[in-house]
Amino acid sequence: MRVPTASAAIAADPPRILGVGLLNEAQRQFDICNACRYCEGLCAVFPALERRSIFTEGDVLFLANLCHDCRSCYDVCPYATPHEFAVDIPPLMSRIREQTYQSYARPKALGPLLLGPARGRAWLALLVVAATVGIGLIMLGWDRLVAPPADEAAFYEVIPFLVMTIPASVLSGVALFFLASSMAAFWRDTTTGRPDRGSLQKAIYAAFSLKNMQGGGPGCTYPQEAPAKSRLVMHSLVFNGFLATFLATIIAAIWQEGFGRLPPYPLLSAPVIVGTIGGIATIAGCIGLLTLRSGSRTELEAPGTRLLDLDFIVLLLLINGSGLALLAARTTTAMGLLLLVHLALVAAFFVSLPYGKFVHATYRTSALIQDSLEDRTGSRYSSPS
Repeated sequence: MRVPTASAAIAADPPRILGVGLLNEAQRQFDICNACRYCEGLCAVFPALERRSIFTEGDVLFLANLCHDCRSCYDVCPYATPHEFAVDIPPLMSRIREQTYQSYARPKALGPLLLGPARGRAWLALLVVAATVGIGLIMLGWDRLVAPPADEAAFYEVIPFLVMTIPASVLSGVALFFLASSMAAFWRDTTTGRPDRGSLQKAIYAAFSLKNMQGGGPGCTYPQEAPAKSRLVMHSLVFNGFLATFLATIIAAIWQEGFGRLPPYPLLSAPVIVGTIGGIATIAGCIGLLTLRSGSRTELEAPGTRLLDLDFIVLLLLINGSGLALLAARTTTAMGLLLLVHLALVAAFFVSLPYGKFVHATYRTSALIQDSLEDRTGSRYSSPS
């Protein structure tokens, strides 16, 4: 049996997403990692890497999106730059994820436009905010926006229920459709086998617990080399804060549709308490992530992914900040204008959702499912004969 080289495998199946140079570089670095195996206890990436000897494009995309960018491997690797082997896994994975986001974005034509160097997604979000506020001012009128709020159903007195919900439903539905289309395309290119119940449960636990973000697994790093947990804490605040605000929205919908109680709700009501906790947690996490990013090493990530992070964090800050401001000023004449601005920012979030940092959740979830399936079944990739 003749085992082909990586170059022969690439020549037989040219990459569609990654350039030949990037794919060859990934093969080179992964081969060294396979020979060394010093980092196999750090995270899920290295055991998954060791199951393979020849890396197809789908393998490389899977491994890069399984990576949670804790950068522990760079800190402990004996072959990282300035060593002549230059095994720099974090920036390599970042470059591959950048190509993932651009290539799998749907519609396809918008991927390079909105995720490229021009930062089109930021301009798209600004355009949506400006358009929403402008249309709101024209349709509702300034006097209506600054009128003293009513005692009941104050939000709907300013912006009618259908005007508020129909556009939001359409925007969110379209965004989720594009996200699902992107994930389906990524899944087809990177996943083998059929996930079972156990692999799905393990992947969901890994996604919600953020356990792969911890780095510094057992048997790898010395205690003094263990990575700081601050990024995990901040990411957890954002993640759980986002879930809390979503839960608050669900509770509010149940109150409104099930019990006929219209917003705004009392300060000590369940929707307000849960939403406020979620908003504060998200803001705290975003500020923490921005602080950590200001001191992070830019050479360890692709410029595009760094800007993607910053755009997403800033937009989350604006959405949650405007939501808390609306809560504080809901009995004043500023309520109407703050409500319009808040809804405009939410609209910008949904429009830019398939082209912002949120997309990493879809590809990472797919990668976690594949990793769980391989780990449970003990499957291994061997070089094709």
